[in-house]
Amino acid sequence: MKNRIVYVVLALFGAGLLAACDGGPGTDLAGYEGQRPLILMKVTQAFTPDIQWVGGRVAAVGVNRGDRAALDSTLVWLMRGDGNTIGSHVTVGQEGRDDLVRQFGGTPLDSLVDGETYTFWLAEEDVFAAGLAGADAFGFADTTLTMGLLLRGTIRGGLDAGLRVVREERLLGTRYIVEWNPAVKFRQVALRKGAGSPGFTGLVWHIAQDPGTPDAIASPLVIGDTVDVAPTAVAWPESGFEPDSYVLWMTDSTWDGSFGLRAPGMAAFTIFATSFE
Repeated sequence: MKNRIVYVVLALFGAGLLAACDGGPGTDLAGYEGQRPLILMKVTQAFTPDIQWVGGRVAAVGVNRGDRAALDSTLVWLMRGDGNTIGSHVTVGQEGRDDLVRQFGGTPLDSLVDGETYTFWLAEEDVFAAGLAGADAFGFADTTLTMGLLLRGTIRGGLDAGLRVVREERLLGTRYIVEWNPAVKFRQVALRKGAGSPGFTGLVWHIAQDPGTPDAIASPLVIGDTVDVAPTAVAWPESGFEPDSYVLWMTDSTWDGSFGLRAPGMAAFTIFATSFE
C-alpha cells in the first residue's frame, strides 16, 4: 500500500512539472520567459560565420572588430529586429543593417577577414536601447575569437596558380575549398598524407580526367567532392583531415610526369599539421 501511494505522488508530481513546462506550440517553457541566460553556443569559422545561441530571442546581433562589443567605430555588421524577434541563429553578411552600422560610426562588411579578431554579441531590446550598457547574462552575451580561415602551408611546383585552401565551417559541418587563378584549368588533383613531396603514395583523395580530354577542373574545388569532369580514383575518407601534414598537388596537360621542386605543369601546396590543431 505504501508503494502504491509513493507511485501516485510521483505521478502527480511529474504531471505537474509537464503542465508547468508546456507553454504550447511555438512558445518558450512556461515560467522561464525572460529568465534564461543568453548563451552563445557556436560561432563558426567562415568568411560569413553562422552564430547560434540559446536562451531566447534578441533585438540585435552584432560584430565588432577587436575584443570589445560596442556601438562605435569598430562595428562591422549589425542585424536589428523589431523588438526581441531574432531567434536561434543568424549568418553574418545576411540581412545586415549597413545604415545603422554607419550611424554608429562603423564600417559595414559583408564578409570577415582571415587572421582578424572579432567580437560577436547578442542583445535584448532594453540592453541595445541602453547602448549595451549595464548588460547581464539574461539580456546580453558575447564572445571574441580570431578568424582562422586559410590553411597554413607552402606553395611549390613550376605552375604558379596562386593556390590557397580555405576552411568553411557551418553549423551542419565543415568543408575545405581549394581556390586558384580562374584562368588555370587542371586535369588531375590529388591529396596525400605526409609532409614530403607530391606523389602517388599515401593518397587520401584523387580525381583525374579521362585521357584525351581537355583540362577542365576549375576553381573553386571542394576537397572530397565528386567532379563531373574528373572521375574519382581515390575517394575522400569519412574521417576527413587528421592532425597531420598533407600535400595537395595538381597537374595540367603540360605536366611531364616529374615531381621536382619546379616541375612544369604542376602546382602543389604542403598543408601544415598546425592547420588542424
